Amino acid sequence: MNRITAEKLEEGDSFLVLSSASTLKENNIRLVQEVQHLQYRIIMITFNQPSPILKRTYVKNNIDLETIIFIDAVSKYALGTLPEDIDRAVFINNPRNLTNLSVAISEMLKEYSGTKTCVILDSISTMLIYLSSEDISKFAHFMTSKLAILGMPGFFVAVENGLNPVLMTHLSTFTSEVIDFTPPHEG
Repeated sequence: MNRITAEKLEEGDSFLVLSSASTLKENNIRLVQEVQHLQYRIIMITFNQPSPILKRTYVKNNIDLETIIFIDAVSKYALGTLPEDIDRAVFINNPRNLTNLSVAISEMLKEYSGTKTCVILDSISTMLIYLSSEDISKFAHFMTSKLAILGMPGFFVAVENGLNPVLMTHLSTFTSEVIDFTPPHEG
């Protein structure tokens, strides 16, 4: 159960990936490793951590950076300028600007159309710092619809219990399956 398989990815479905807050970083690594193991290129949309930090984390965990392209929505906003490490990344000026983000994503999807590529958005929960639940719902619907049309799989990472019930319902409705990366609760 909740296993990422080649068959699921080939269908071009989108998935809501739930993580505990304390294991979000580890689950990002786990998700990337599982997708790379299935020979998929990754478009990583990051709101949670700047791409230079993610790159260092991935290198430490033996993840091949050659198969990952970043759309970084946080670095330029946080730094006020581009970071030094701009290789294999597109930077969005402001995480609140969903138009610029959508354009960057659309261009990237067009570039990799017809290849084994998936999108990972990390994380929906962090987007709430910058955007309303309603705006995030609209954006997620746009993304899942676009990915479905292109036949590309997508993963939307969120912290378990970090979303309001309406947003959680929308995300569950837009995606094909919920993948639970949270640790089992001990009772």
